[in-house]
Amino acid sequence: MSGLVRARPAVATAAAAAAVAPAGGGVRYELLDAAERRRALLDLVVDHVAAVLGHASSAEIGVDRAFKELGFDSLTGVELRNRLGSATGQRLPATAVFDHPTPTDLAAFLDTLIAPHGGGPLAPLLDELDRTESALGSLRLEDEEREALAARLQGLLSRLHPTAGAAGAEPAAIGDEATDDEIFDFIDGELGLS
Repeated sequence: MSGLVRARPAVATAAAAAAVAPAGGGVRYELLDAAERRRALLDLVVDHVAAVLGHASSAEIGVDRAFKELGFDSLTGVELRNRLGSATGQRLPATAVFDHPTPTDLAAFLDTLIAPHGGGPLAPLLDELDRTESALGSLRLEDEEREALAARLQGLLSRLHPTAGAAGAEPAAIGDEATDDEIFDFIDGELGLS
């Protein structure tokens, strides 16, 4: 039976050795700007592809060659998925290699997981809004707490649309007489949550 399992030679490249480092000590890809992050993720994928296939160098890996053409099967696909998941801290589907059939496609997929809002200056704010939305779903608020939160969120919205009231836009429709539900419905509409 041991003759059926092919042995993989150890990869001696520094990049491959660094790539298998624990996720906690690795690169924080989400902190890189978009272009640097995409390049670093492509390098990461190529280095791991070389390691999984037993190549001594990642130079032999074409970034636009299909994984099947490179020699991947289901076992090597899962091994690559596990390595990339450890390196990035992301949970990847077992079929990631076949759903994203080239190193370039797989790196782009990893980029969408790491920076779902595409990076840029708004990405941290949008991520924070995602966390806030999630937290709001689990809160059970008293009327006073709900009113205070609604007032705070309304204040934040008015900072985004400082002239909206003068222009007769939607924020002017929310006045002192609005109910809590109307305010939350308005906020959901403005944030695209409804």
